[in-house]
Amino acid sequence: MYKEMKNYYIIEEFEKLGIIAVYTKKNLGNMSDYCESADNQEGNRKNLLNQLELSDREVVMAHQTHTNNIKIIDKHVTNYVYNGIDGFITDRKDVALFTFYADCLPIFAYDMKNHVIGVAHSGWPGTYKEMLKSLIDSMKERFHSEPGNIILGLGIGIAKKDYEVDKDFYEKFQEKFDKEIIESSFSYCDEKEKYYFDNIMFNKITALRMGILEENIITADESTMEEKFHSYRRDKKNSGRATAMIAFR
Repeated sequence: MYKEMKNYYIIEEFEKLGIIAVYTKKNLGNMSDYCESADNQEGNRKNLLNQLELSDREVVMAHQTHTNNIKIIDKHVTNYVYNGIDGFITDRKDVALFTFYADCLPIFAYDMKNHVIGVAHSGWPGTYKEMLKSLIDSMKERFHSEPGNIILGLGIGIAKKDYEVDKDFYEKFQEKFDKEIIESSFSYCDEKEKYYFDNIMFNKITALRMGILEENIITADESTMEEKFHSYRRDKKNSGRATAMIAFR
């Protein structure tokens, strides 16, 4: 489960396996370099690592552009800042993988057999482009990961009750994906004449279909529309960004 700490949430199931997987709260400041902010973003990232006793780690991050692009951080990599990358995978113990959010869904992954970690940014464009599939397929191809050995953390992102979308949004997904996943991930409000999208459920069903075991999928109950989180939907251009960070303990 997602356990609330002073400045972040930590996923307890990952922690028990020696993996630090956290999602930061607004009080720790803006974590990204690409949104309007007077914050010391680099200092905020260092502060998080200090709090987690990971100050010796190389920070890996990207300017995310809602792609399904995954970067493998292997032993040959010496550049740690990217553009147009929305997910990372590594087996290295000397790095911390940072991704940034203000309503979009973080996907944390750990291959418990081959000791590989990953994290990916999946707002609705990433989900539509099947970011979760890209993440798992990359783990399988590069590290021979088997879905049955992977534990996933889905969240924290905007909850379905807060994720109001238009008919065009619904129809875009309906045209690409099958009836079962659409009916499980969308609901319609007659009063408002709006649809509501459950990004976590969509990705959970995708994970199950890929062979991830249900007992290995941890989902968040929180919503980024709560004031303690950064939310672009709530605050628009004034919103900062949280980080979803993963690293080996």
